[in-house]
Order: sequence, then structure tokens, then C-alpha cells
Amino acid sequence: MLNTTTKESDSLYLTWTNELAIGHAAIDADHQHIFDIANRLQAEISDAETAEPPEYSIVGEVLVELIEHTGGHFMREEALMQTIGYPLYEAHKREHDMLMEKVNHLHRQFMDGQNNLALETSEFLRKWLVRHIFNSDMELGRSVRAHE
Repeated sequence: MLNTTTKESDSLYLTWTNELAIGHAAIDADHQHIFDIANRLQAEISDAETAEPPEYSIVGEVLVELIEHTGGHFMREEALMQTIGYPLYEAHKREHDMLMEKVNHLHRQFMDGQNNLALETSEFLRKWLVRHIFNSDMELGRSVRAHE
């Protein structure tokens, strides 16, 4: 869920709340970690409002960590979906594949020397996380609870 504060850049931080939990400890912990990654990048952007542009290295670090973490997270989530016979598995997996494609594309741009990706990466993460967790993952959570 997005914070609302008086400073515009602070409102771009993501705050984990229990209403975002799908009810599976490992998946919820993964989501919290992704929020932490997104907020680390946002902190760099917010600090840059009064100083230099975001550190080039933080963008690369965030993208690498996202690739590594979300790859494992998606494997766990997809295994869970298969275990419970989740009927929306294919559509959910397509969303995961599109996210990985976008993150890999951003990483390729970074490796090709583009150093102005902080805002694009941060905005993408905020929009994707909120939309994916509130919609697709909440639906998965309902199915997980139904199979308990």
C-alpha cells in the first residue's frame, strides 16, 4: 500500500501492511523483501532531490537483486500454485514472465551504460507491485486459504 505523506517523494515509498499478506509465510516474506528493495532505490532517489542524481551503482545493485530474488520468489509461488491446482496458474505465470522480461530489459539498458534508470525502475516497481499483489496475489491467497 502506498504511504501518504506531505512530501511528494516520501509518498512514493511502499509500506507493507497485513492487508497485503496472502497468508503464506514464505510468499509474504518474499513480497516484503521486494518492498525493501524498491524502498532502497526510492531512498536513493529522494536523497538525490537535494544533492546529486541517484548513485549509478544503486540502480545496478537493485536490478541484480530483483533478478535474483524474484526468480526464486516466482519459482516458490508457481510451485505453490501447482501444488494447490490453482486454476489461474497460466495467467499468473505470464505476469511473472512479463515482470522478469522488463527487469532483464532494464538491466540490459543499465549494462549498456544508461545511467538514468532510477526513476523508471522505481516507478515500474511501485506500479507493478501494487497491481500484482492487490490483484493476482490476493486471488492466489484466497485459493491458498481455501486449500488449508
